[in-house]
Amino acid sequence: MRRQTFKALLSLFVILLLFSGTFTAFAAPGGEEYPLPRNAVLYSELEEQLKALEAKNPALMNYEVIGRSVEGRDLYLVTISDEQGMKNLEKYKSFMQDAVNQPEKARQALKNNDMRIPVFFNASIHGNETTGTDGVLKLIQTLLTDQSAETKKIMKNCVVLINVCQNPDGRAAGHRENASGTDLNRDYITQSQPEVKAVVNHIATQWFPTAMLDIHGFMGSGNVLLEPCTIPHNPNYEYDLSLKYSLPHAEAIASAITALTKRDVDIPLKVWEDGWDDYPPIFTPQYFMYLGSIGHTLEVKFPNQQGIDTAYAACYASLKYLSANKNSLLDNQFQIYERGVKGLSVETDITFPEAYLIPMDSGRQQDTLQATKMIGHLLENKIVVKKADQAFTADGTEYPAGTYVIPMKQGLRGLVNTMLWKGEDVSLLTEAMYDISAYSFPQLCGFDAVAVNKPFTAQLSAAAEVAAPTGSMSDQAVANYVIPVENNDAYRVANTLVKEGISVYRMSADNGQYPPGTFVIPAKKEVDVMLRHLAAQYAVTVQGMDKIEGKLLPVKLQKTAVLGNDGGVVTMMKELGFDVTAVPYYKINNGYDLEKNGFTHMVISGTQSFWDDSYEATGVTWSLDEVGQKEIIDFAKSHDFIGVGYAGAKVNEAAGKLQVKYKFTGSESDGQTAENGICIINSEPNDPVTYSYGSEETVFAYGPVWFDSVSGKAAVAATFGNENLYLAGFWKDPAEAAGAPVILRDTNTAYDAVLFGIEPTFRSYTPATFGLMANALYYLGYDE
Repeated sequence: MRRQTFKALLSLFVILLLFSGTFTAFAAPGGEEYPLPRNAVLYSELEEQLKALEAKNPALMNYEVIGRSVEGRDLYLVTISDEQGMKNLEKYKSFMQDAVNQPEKARQALKNNDMRIPVFFNASIHGNETTGTDGVLKLIQTLLTDQSAETKKIMKNCVVLINVCQNPDGRAAGHRENASGTDLNRDYITQSQPEVKAVVNHIATQWFPTAMLDIHGFMGSGNVLLEPCTIPHNPNYEYDLSLKYSLPHAEAIASAITALTKRDVDIPLKVWEDGWDDYPPIFTPQYFMYLGSIGHTLEVKFPNQQGIDTAYAACYASLKYLSANKNSLLDNQFQIYERGVKGLSVETDITFPEAYLIPMDSGRQQDTLQATKMIGHLLENKIVVKKADQAFTADGTEYPAGTYVIPMKQGLRGLVNTMLWKGEDVSLLTEAMYDISAYSFPQLCGFDAVAVNKPFTAQLSAAAEVAAPTGSMSDQAVANYVIPVENNDAYRVANTLVKEGISVYRMSADNGQYPPGTFVIPAKKEVDVMLRHLAAQYAVTVQGMDKIEGKLLPVKLQKTAVLGNDGGVVTMMKELGFDVTAVPYYKINNGYDLEKNGFTHMVISGTQSFWDDSYEATGVTWSLDEVGQKEIIDFAKSHDFIGVGYAGAKVNEAAGKLQVKYKFTGSESDGQTAENGICIINSEPNDPVTYSYGSEETVFAYGPVWFDSVSGKAAVAATFGNENLYLAGFWKDPAEAAGAPVILRDTNTAYDAVLFGIEPTFRSYTPATFGLMANALYYLGYDE
């Protein structure tokens, strides 16, 4: 139902743009900006607009740059309150920070102190959903100039925080995602993108807003859409407290929108059974809910002045409601924290552990690099982390000094658990999910976190920071240096060396303690110096070795185009040093030639909706159209490629490379269904695509694809597990894929091709399987 509705609204969006009259274009420093209707503000005009607004009443507003986008554009935070409020911003901010773990004290203070309620409006996180930015500019104008008693009350009771344009690169390009190809509204728990990090670091964990509104556009029913959401609700929320005010807040906003537009507002919780859920912690409002906020997504109906006015009306109505109910809302937020601090449980479908332990010793920790990154991530999100000063025993197991302890009796208990738990199977709870249904940092990142269920005693100190692990290097004189793949830093070091012109190889056979895939660097004086520097910087083990058995495979970095709606391929492979570039679908649809632009290889990923969800009625699409498909297929016929998911299988089929058949959840006639989850695969450690991987590896599948009828032109590098292949998420019948091939490569000397039925770099969520994509990129460069 939602896909059909979205198509109808997008068609309407295109028609409105075609007939809305004059458009504005501007030659920006980074190139010409995407034209917008003349009543919309170009990104390049924003700072001028903000300066002019601030000049109207500088005592009531300030704006600051809180970060920069992937392409270097500024992110602007506007803060507004009355004169007294603006003079005391640090006081209000400190009060909210202290309330997280001292909620009882904060609740008492509400009875005596005149605190302000922090409110956050996030505009245009999707670059082509433009009206949010223009709507908040109108709101700023009103708050600074309107002298009505109503507005004065809002200014007296609220601190208004406005992220004017969450996705500058997307607005400038007319593109939903940011410049790395990442959907920012899927990144809030991961925080892989600079635009998201800026909001988390400067707004979310500084102000802990009591309410927030994330302003989107043109995707909903025939009416405006405003959350709260349908089932299932994540049990890590304190949902009863959240709903107590989120629903009346939404109803107040809906009334204002209806009064303005004469149109109904659909609140999913009230009008639908399922399909618009708030289960995953990846979305902006849902992340803020874990901070105690009442969070909403707003989908305005039109990409025109009415859409701008709808966004404005929603924000102003929100402020009216919040101002009128200030102390009750703050007290409700502090009750969420209080449940965590006191260990109170109301939800019946979850039991929180006493603590999580993240050991750092090699006997208990499979990946100290990812474990260290997790500790840093927890601290950045203002989660209480402690470190053991001495050895201690918990749940009958002894842990050494240096083990990190994350106590669950803290204000952000729900955020801790949604980050560190193993997830659950929601397939029996609902018939439809909107997006992913499982998220677990330990399982997706590949580090060990232990849930301790019984109280224990340990001497602990507060952890304020965590040092990145470093490596080591042997001093012996040898013919070769070797670096086993112990973590993702091995790829980073290898690629750094290649970029410096140093020859790097991979073992293709076992060499004692060193398995296939181990990096080999012939020893030279300049190599020794560089390796020592890198070993002091990265968590790699550099050893010496003279004689090496088996063929050595040369490591090459190819100029690779990345197409799809993943985002993780470019972000994470570029971070590891690969030469990868995001090529948006709209460029391909408009005649962009991959070969003429210097690309020699390609990664294509995506579900069925990315491959062929086109809109013939208007000739415009948010996915690949016939022109884009043809360019990709023609390129795949004559170039090496990696195909991921449904789109990858379709490209392979059309290009005639690997002779296999594929299956997926759903059907060609009814469409691919949204099954997804944390799964198990069994890999062949001697295959070049699955070097350093073995049996019972944890992976993530989104719109899973699997293969059969594999011909002699393809080798099976991994299969889904036979039993218990599915650990958590939403997959109605995982048994249909049990034991089936899920990673393939060619066996042909004329070309290289790799197919993944799982998502090895999905949205940057999955560091444990980044190595699979890295292996595949190297494989495309091997001489056969």
